[in-house]
Amino acid sequence: MRCLQCQSRVMSSMRRCQRCGAVLPRQGFVPIETLARPPAPYASGDRVVGRYRIVESHWSGPLGTTYRAHDPAGRTMAVKVLPAALFPGDTERREFLERYGQLCGRTLANAALPAEVGVDHDVIFVATPWVYGASLRSIVRAYRAADRRLERDQVLGVLRGVYEALRSLHSMTTHGAVYPENISITSDAVVLLDPGLAAALPPRRFVERIERAAEVWPYVAPELRSGKRANAGADLFALGALASELLTGDPGRSSAADFAAPDLGTALETAMRGSVAPHASRRVSGLPDLLDGLAQIAGEASLPPYAPLPSPSPMVDARTRRVVLRGPGPIRPTTPSAQPSGRNERKVG
Repeated sequence: MRCLQCQSRVMSSMRRCQRCGAVLPRQGFVPIETLARPPAPYASGDRVVGRYRIVESHWSGPLGTTYRAHDPAGRTMAVKVLPAALFPGDTERREFLERYGQLCGRTLANAALPAEVGVDHDVIFVATPWVYGASLRSIVRAYRAADRRLERDQVLGVLRGVYEALRSLHSMTTHGAVYPENISITSDAVVLLDPGLAAALPPRRFVERIERAAEVWPYVAPELRSGKRANAGADLFALGALASELLTGDPGRSSAADFAAPDLGTALETAMRGSVAPHASRRVSGLPDLLDGLAQIAGEASLPPYAPLPSPSPMVDARTRRVVLRGPGPIRPTTPSAQPSGRNERKVG
């Protein structure tokens, strides 16, 4: 059987998971294999290039379907299959494999870089280490369902985590698709999923796919919408849109001409406008100002819990599993209660 928290192998007689320490239920374990057939082209038990054994389909989004799989060493991997429509010809396929393949084997804190990029039976796939966490989109939806918003200190923790991860990532590539589906919240960190994937895709094909996703489109910078290839400025625009969604409930709100946020203060309101400015040069200064201004009103930064998520019941208090960030160092739980329990979600985008 598998632990609901970290998906590691456990025995039904165990009371706690030996890997993550989560309390194991007396019933309701997740089977190691599933009999349900995932979306094509793979089913449970199939092997990708003979190495990655498919366990189950995790989710499908505008840029492909993600499967949970195991590599020959037994490690859990995310295998993403990209739509054929992204590569109308052999030239586009070859350029993507060359461009994105340059990131294989590289490591970066708080970013799930690819372990392998290749072709299996005419299907382009990307294999990355599995991230045990919940997508920020699932967290935001859970809060909305409970008629709540993230606390401002939690917003600060998320934005600061994404900003620092992007700063490190930009030393080797741009992300190109920074939106809640590609941001994973773990028990102690913010992790970027699919880093550099969108930036390696043919720009026009990427826009054609992404404009169909209503929740994602507001995160796409004006220059990307016009067909240009992703750059660091586009990532900063997406981070500004993320700040708008977390603080106002609408990712496009701070881009509107009539945007006003009197409850946040004039300085923060100005910084939010600057972070989504049409010209990338203004975003470079707008985002640090946004983080500084938010820190002044939010105080100490923290992360939202990723499991269990809020429910409509007023008895649920998400802040009982609050994670405190201390300075620029790694994010760590302050108490054992910060280790959440429940089923994890990895990615959607």
